[in-house]
Amino acid sequence: MRVLAVVALLLVVAVVGWFATSGSSDPRPDAGARGSGELGEPPAGPAAAVGVPAGTVAIRANDERPPAAGLADAPTACIVVVEYGTSTPVAGAAVRRVANGDEIAFTDDQGKALLALKEREQLAVVRDGFLLRLAPTEVGSTEQAPQRVQLVRDRWSPRLVLSLRAPDGSAVVDAFVRFRGDATPAAAPSPVPPRDVVVERAWIEHGMLAGRPVCGDVPVELGTYAEGRVHRLANEQEIRFVVPGAYEAEIATLGGFVARTRVLVAAGPSPQRVEVRLVAGERIAGTVVGADGATPVTGATVSVDGGDPLGLVATTSATGAFELAPVLPGPTTLAIRHVDHEAKALGPLAPPVGNLRIQLVPLPASSIRGRVRSRPGLLPIAGATVSWMVVGAAPVTAKTGADGTFVVRATGKEPARLVVRAIEHITYAELVDPGAAFADYDLLPATLDARLAAKLSALLEGVVVDSQGLPAAGVTLRWEPTARAAPDFVPGRRVLEGGALDLPLFATTGQDGAFRLETHHFGPGRLVAAGGAAGPGLDAVATPGTASTGLRLQR
Repeated sequence: MRVLAVVALLLVVAVVGWFATSGSSDPRPDAGARGSGELGEPPAGPAAAVGVPAGTVAIRANDERPPAAGLADAPTACIVVVEYGTSTPVAGAAVRRVANGDEIAFTDDQGKALLALKEREQLAVVRDGFLLRLAPTEVGSTEQAPQRVQLVRDRWSPRLVLSLRAPDGSAVVDAFVRFRGDATPAAAPSPVPPRDVVVERAWIEHGMLAGRPVCGDVPVELGTYAEGRVHRLANEQEIRFVVPGAYEAEIATLGGFVARTRVLVAAGPSPQRVEVRLVAGERIAGTVVGADGATPVTGATVSVDGGDPLGLVATTSATGAFELAPVLPGPTTLAIRHVDHEAKALGPLAPPVGNLRIQLVPLPASSIRGRVRSRPGLLPIAGATVSWMVVGAAPVTAKTGADGTFVVRATGKEPARLVVRAIEHITYAELVDPGAAFADYDLLPATLDARLAAKLSALLEGVVVDSQGLPAAGVTLRWEPTARAAPDFVPGRRVLEGGALDLPLFATTGQDGAFRLETHHFGPGRLVAAGGAAGPGLDAVATPGTASTGLRLQR
């Protein structure tokens, strides 16, 4: 059974990877853990904090997320969430996208959630007190025939309760906590009972989803250190761990208190309570200047290299001054970034420090000009976002005009990523030299309907049944075209992503045995069920822009 669990893990990894990278119409990049932010990216708004100085923003406190994008205009799928073992409906469970954590629905009193999906998606169901579950969701399920998801109540996770106290002994109401651990989740023995396939699979999925955006507001700790994985906790709130072991907790509050302490998380579900006494955080202040050592650099960002629980980012004033607080005690290295200067790391420092003078080296400046168009019609796209992404510096962005053209200021000496995003299109990225000649950047449509209308793909749709003629759920089908499409690339261009369709050659049947397989490999071929070329198969033809429906394969 443990071998089966390992096999299941490999299958789940493959499914998560495919769903996370294919067919998303959301033009935003992966947002990372809920509440995290990218250095140099404008935060959602200033944090109302006593212990954070003017000019510094606690990014983790700005945890509001924009509405989910790329949804259909009306419900196209339905899931019902029940508790495993009792089939009791689970109300109030959040349904989120695995790729970026977008919250798209909640279950009602009947455990049902209507989903406005444009095409199939890998979703997750999140409910505190239960193991996190994957929910690969097919379009076409209804309230009368919903897709069933079983949540398993968590009876195995090690638990930790932090009792947080201010220097005067009063309770700390709100704190940001990050854990550093040496535990290896893959090497830890599974605590769940063997020979229960549902529970074993649920535990595997729980470990995969812990730390991902889908559980950003649920305190589940994977055990491996991640800069952006920060829990916002109330006093005495419980944290569930996937792996027991020794951890270092880094704690900070918007009131200016911090702590760094070691905690031992023992195996078993009995909650362990640890009292932590916080202290006033340290401060680091100084001035950022240019190459002459005197001209102030305005708008530079200063942060802790490797981050801190609050995600503090100080922005230099008109005089180049900054102040960063509250900083954890101990050696600290600063990361200083400015769009027109080389990024710099300074440290380690021993805070408090109050008179730093940081000199930056300017970057050569140039511009990149181009035009963004949609494929295959090559019509200009207005309002697309073009970003110049230099490692170690904040992105520089521009919007395309009505004719699809743009000019973006480029800095640096080496080639860097030029990333182009537009609604309902696949994100495009290319390695471009600063000052490169005018070029066209052509984006592919991100939705199945648009690709079919443009004859960029074909759809094979049908059902798989067993020997009794009943729907066969969970069957993997592979499309084996007689001839594969040649790679589509532009000579002389260094396209990193989005330059060509790369649709998967497989699909999995839903609860009703139905499948939908989109392909860009046209012509005759064969749909083969799991079991290899010698297994059951069905001859079919993939015609550009056509949905071939009514296919039926009997195993």
